[in-house]
Amino acid sequence: MKHKIYYYLIFGIFLTSCQIDPLPIQDQTTEDLWSHSTYGEGILANAYAGLNTSYPITMDYYTDNAVPSQPGSNSLALGSWNVESSPIGNWGYTYDKIKYLNLYIENGADLIYSVSDKYRDSILKSNRLGEAYFLKAFYQAELLKNYAGKPEAGGSEVLGFPIVTKALEQGDDLDLPRNTYEECVAQIVQDCDAAIAILPLKYDGGADVFTGLNNRGRASGLAAMALKARVYLNAASPAYGPSTQALWERAATAAAEAIDASGGLTDLTPYNNFNDATSFDNIWIQPTYQGRGLESNYYPPSLFGSGQCNPSQNLVNIFPTADGYPIETSALYNAEDPYSNRDERFYRFIFFNGDVYNGTSIKTYIGGADAPGGLTQQGTRTGYYMKKLLSKTVKLDPSNTVNDIKFYVYLGKTELYLNFAEAANEAYGPDGNALGYSASDVMAKIRMRAGIDSNAGTPEYEDQYMLDQESAGTEAFRDFIQNNRRIELCFEGFRFWDIRRWNKALNHAIEGVEITRDLVNGDDYNYVNVENHTYQDYMIYAPLPYSQTLIMSNLKQNAGW
Repeated sequence: MKHKIYYYLIFGIFLTSCQIDPLPIQDQTTEDLWSHSTYGEGILANAYAGLNTSYPITMDYYTDNAVPSQPGSNSLALGSWNVESSPIGNWGYTYDKIKYLNLYIENGADLIYSVSDKYRDSILKSNRLGEAYFLKAFYQAELLKNYAGKPEAGGSEVLGFPIVTKALEQGDDLDLPRNTYEECVAQIVQDCDAAIAILPLKYDGGADVFTGLNNRGRASGLAAMALKARVYLNAASPAYGPSTQALWERAATAAAEAIDASGGLTDLTPYNNFNDATSFDNIWIQPTYQGRGLESNYYPPSLFGSGQCNPSQNLVNIFPTADGYPIETSALYNAEDPYSNRDERFYRFIFFNGDVYNGTSIKTYIGGADAPGGLTQQGTRTGYYMKKLLSKTVKLDPSNTVNDIKFYVYLGKTELYLNFAEAANEAYGPDGNALGYSASDVMAKIRMRAGIDSNAGTPEYEDQYMLDQESAGTEAFRDFIQNNRRIELCFEGFRFWDIRRWNKALNHAIEGVEITRDLVNGDDYNYVNVENHTYQDYMIYAPLPYSQTLIMSNLKQNAGW
């Protein structure tokens, strides 16, 4: 056949009826397209190009972690979330990428990368096919995260997304129903396992063209293992339950396998400037680039930034003191000097009044440069600015601007450790070491990087507060893990989904602080309400795109929408 055209399932927001989408290279026959990697690999590159390349910081505005500097710009959390204008997910875009990946999986194994170098040809065929399986799993995991839910109020069956495993042709049924949550999990894991079987475990081969650091932006076997652990953890969570012992064990085992494959349970590298692309604490990253966009958006005004993200007092209050104890019970906490003696994460993640950064003192007190009406009319609404993810190397001073290395971490060891700790605690308790180490062992690594040591005068590390929570049992240790997860992953988009999968309360009163400067008697801290979030109970699950439910009669909407 001279021109064989494939057709695909399109789930576009502008779709008014089931329609077809031809391959983008109109002048190529199917045989031409898949005859050489120059043409065919463009299909795989399309999926890479569709990945998110910036941290979803705005997702924290929908939680108790932060508010935007501009009031009302997080309308979803303020009661305006509706089925016709939901900002959550991108159904059509994601299915479009899965479409191309299915096409590549069907045809990419025969691409010719080199006629003269059989080794190069063989390894690139294998690697690229493994990458396609992984990327398909990754995009499907995004669909499951964004759209999973119960279609009937009070029902028990949780549905995911319609599974599509091939490039659909004209005449195929496009009005597909949603598969069950567990069926979606099984499909994602199947694709992860297919990737793990043929991909390099990680790209640590120095200058090697196939396994060297220059491939860090590509999918790896370890990335597939970490994704599998993430998906299994979500599947064991109460919102998608029932949260059975077997599901928690499955999640813990997958996370332990990934930890072992990464080199075992090791210390985490310091936070530094979030610019070390060679650190293997970053399992899968975006290819690096030079920039200062994050700093421009999130530095305080006194550092020439827009200060767009204002962390809440709610978040600030859960950072422990340097001995690891909550501020409510620690002897190190002084309400009249609340920013002293906090753990290292606080100083690396939050700009606060009196903080000194690159020689500039941050002034959020009333009348200060970083307060409302200071260098900008808006200023901070909470008394704080986001510091995490920003590099001290970057300067925005117009007379001396400096860029730094930037990249987005899709999968990292910090999340993997926290995923294991949560699952292992539920499956085996805080100190159960059925997999070679316990939830407590892993949390010790998390806390050590934060500089927490209640027995700092001796060489033996001991976090007494963590040990107390361990002794108190699974429920207390669950709260301990969740609080540390909130801190460690803040501003990375996790909190919005964690609240929901844990079946936690959706509504929060977001607090901030107004500081009155008093050089004689000490500053006065007045804690104030900044905004109230308004969610309905059914909003524990996000809606499917309204336009899709209109044109696909078999597509059940989540209850309440």
